[in-house]
Amino acid sequence: MKDFIEITESLAKIIGEMETQRKNVGNFLRDTNSLTELELTDDILENKLIIQVPESDQKNLRVGGIDGGLLKKSFHGIDLMLLKAVGVVFTYTDSKLANTEYYPNAMPSPEPRTIMDPFSDLEFEINSNIERQIKEVITATETIEKFEPDMLFMHGSVIPHYTFVPEKGSLLHENYRRMILAYTDLFEVVKLRKTILAGVIEDSRGTRFCEVLNNILLTHFSASMPPEMKIVLTRTKDSNLLSYTLQKGERSLVFPYSSKTSQHPILREFEVKDKIFTFYLKTVEFDRPIRVDFLGDKGVIDKANFISSVLLKTTGHSNYGIPSVLIEADQRAKLEENELEMFYHDIMNKTGNISSLFEQRRNQRPF
Repeated sequence: MKDFIEITESLAKIIGEMETQRKNVGNFLRDTNSLTELELTDDILENKLIIQVPESDQKNLRVGGIDGGLLKKSFHGIDLMLLKAVGVVFTYTDSKLANTEYYPNAMPSPEPRTIMDPFSDLEFEINSNIERQIKEVITATETIEKFEPDMLFMHGSVIPHYTFVPEKGSLLHENYRRMILAYTDLFEVVKLRKTILAGVIEDSRGTRFCEVLNNILLTHFSASMPPEMKIVLTRTKDSNLLSYTLQKGERSLVFPYSSKTSQHPILREFEVKDKIFTFYLKTVEFDRPIRVDFLGDKGVIDKANFISSVLLKTTGHSNYGIPSVLIEADQRAKLEENELEMFYHDIMNKTGNISSLFEQRRNQRPF
């Protein structure tokens, strides 16, 4: 027990020291922001690290949000899955919520799936995520086609949040291609309409901002930067650092999603690979910044400012920085565990207690 206590004390000290270093770097970036003019490059699209979001005077808006739900369970010879995705559209008139619409409806039934392919546990997890994303993206496309909102927020990135590309001929590859085609269709629909497409990532583990910042250290901050700055930038998630840098109503500079789009395993699949951009925004006072990925097919900076202003207007809880339209979509898309149990028992009632539907042993241990 003594060793355990000593180890935890040591770990707590290391964590505390690292957090202090992040805070120092965050404060340094904030303090030097007004004094530093960044040189524009392919990665640096604005001359400041911190941007005050201009207040929008647009009082009439249609804002959409998409979220999905997934439940799954593996049995001896079959996997069961329930999928649901919901589109929500808020109409604001004179800056007040005037109407709410849903797609396909306010309480859609989940879509049942049976998977009989012999997936490994890992493949089953990957396939489930692919199927969920396909469901959400198709719902997003159809929501835009029906309502044509000014803004549509995805819960997650605007490209597949997934970097493993299955080998051709594998069981997963066909579903992977379906996912890529679904995203391609979404991008095409957005290009033909006024809707701006953005994704809100609430718990980002991204490090791209730190990568961009690391690349400009020598040319802009070399003389005055804190000694721990390089260490912090190589060992810190973007949102962790920016928690100490951004204040409510501020965003980071805009930067490309990837510096090597033609080599990126997912981006290279799309014609719009060079038009996916990212920034971080602090929407409320008592929460961390959120990451925003968006399709910047024209007017990248103007789009970033418009997206930011909409997020600031539609995020109401001071402790939770996600826009209300995505909160509503999340609540509508939630699935309860008993729904999967009902699906399982309905299948078993029709097939009998066959071997494929036996529980896995890990769930039946008598101890």
